[in-house]
Amino acid sequence: MLNFLAIPIFIVGVIKFGERTWVLRSASSEHFRDSMLQDPDPCPNYARYMEEYSSKRSEGFRYRDLKGVSKELKNMIFEQLQQKSRSASNFEACKQLCARRGDWVLENEGCLEKLGWSIDEVEFDQSNLLWHIATDICYHFDLNRNLNPDSNTNCEASKLVSNYMLYLLVMCPFMLPNGIGLIRFRDTCAEAEEFFKEKRIMKSDTKQACTKLYNVCTDILPSKVKGDRSKSVLFDACRLAKALQSLKTEENWYNQKWELMSQVWVEMLSYAANQCRWGDHAQQLRWGGELLTRVWLIMAHLGLTEQFQISEGHVRAKLIVG
Repeated sequence: MLNFLAIPIFIVGVIKFGERTWVLRSASSEHFRDSMLQDPDPCPNYARYMEEYSSKRSEGFRYRDLKGVSKELKNMIFEQLQQKSRSASNFEACKQLCARRGDWVLENEGCLEKLGWSIDEVEFDQSNLLWHIATDICYHFDLNRNLNPDSNTNCEASKLVSNYMLYLLVMCPFMLPNGIGLIRFRDTCAEAEEFFKEKRIMKSDTKQACTKLYNVCTDILPSKVKGDRSKSVLFDACRLAKALQSLKTEENWYNQKWELMSQVWVEMLSYAANQCRWGDHAQQLRWGGELLTRVWLIMAHLGLTEQFQISEGHVRAKLIVG
């Protein structure tokens, strides 16, 4: 009987001895030092990044140099979001404001009837391309009239956001609402090349190219002439540029036009930021982050996002990750 009880006691003793030995080893200075050191950081996957870069370059795409966001643009983004935040009295109102992608600005400026088709009646990627081309055409139209658009802060902001949104469409389409943006982009480029070839315009002569595009007669809708097989938006963008230039209600319309366009671009930027999945925002932070993600964080701070809810009676936000 005694021998039978000794066996489990012996086993327990061995276990206790092992535990004490492991604790003493863990407490050693060498092991303690190793436990305090972080795991080696391999850094972002440079090889994979360069593979993506080479693939995009072979398709004809080009990465642009990084350009800082001006103080004026930062203020413009924050002021518009702050204005929306103040007007959102409840979650439903907030949800409606988050769904606006330029039409809120047009409605406030009384231009929705004339320009609303470029936003309300088309998908977001189509609207993005329309306004990008129209912004370039308007810029060179003003340049030809010696209006010095480069000195206009709203014009500068419009071009910055316009180029950035096109960059997202081509290089980071996963951060934008689902659509056929790349197909529209390629079809538009193909139609533009055909038009410039016919008019004998050099690709490098942007000024002449925009002038020729602006002078194209667009009295008949392009879709009625071409059908819908091609997804190009080139000549619809010409219609938009002419519509923007024709809204001369006052002598100071030059400044008002660029103010309107910059505000529309900011609202399109905030709409895209809100529509982007939070996981994609988090993924981009590994590579230094995007302006789109920073806008999303500002919107979350102001309570302007469908992924955050404000509990009634408490100034406290709840993140919805589902």
